[in-house]
Amino acid sequence: MTKGETRVDYLGLPDASKEKTRGGWLRTADMVHKDKDGWLFFDYRQGTELRRSGDFIQPDYVEMVIGKLPQVSEVCVYGIPAASGAPGESDLVAAIELFEGQSIEPGPFFAGLQKELQPNFVPSYLQVVVTLPKTITEKPLARELKESFERGEGT
Repeated sequence: MTKGETRVDYLGLPDASKEKTRGGWLRTADMVHKDKDGWLFFDYRQGTELRRSGDFIQPDYVEMVIGKLPQVSEVCVYGIPAASGAPGESDLVAAIELFEGQSIEPGPFFAGLQKELQPNFVPSYLQVVVTLPKTITEKPLARELKESFERGEGT
């Protein structure tokens, strides 16, 4: 690799590795918008959306709304197979870590989200965890949260 070369190596996926850096650009799939002053703002990452009752939902947006609650330290919204059994559909789980000494009441939590979000964007489940599991780069590990949820851990 030469200085300044953009390169990604996915184990056993040489074509995907080349595509990720096609044309010398790192293709993150981050979607942004520019305001009238030229500032760029992150909107969401392509491919992270969930489908619920036909709507495509960006977990990042739901996380932003939940993350504004004063007792919430960290949040990760992820999907699980829909209870309806509809193929490709998800029910949403909001996994939250609270600030020390804080608590949350599910009734007011969901009632508040119903005022802030469209109906399909309101999570079906609340999972309160002591610590949100994360990767070395500080991204929430939805896989571990799902496994924990399936075992009935968390609130």
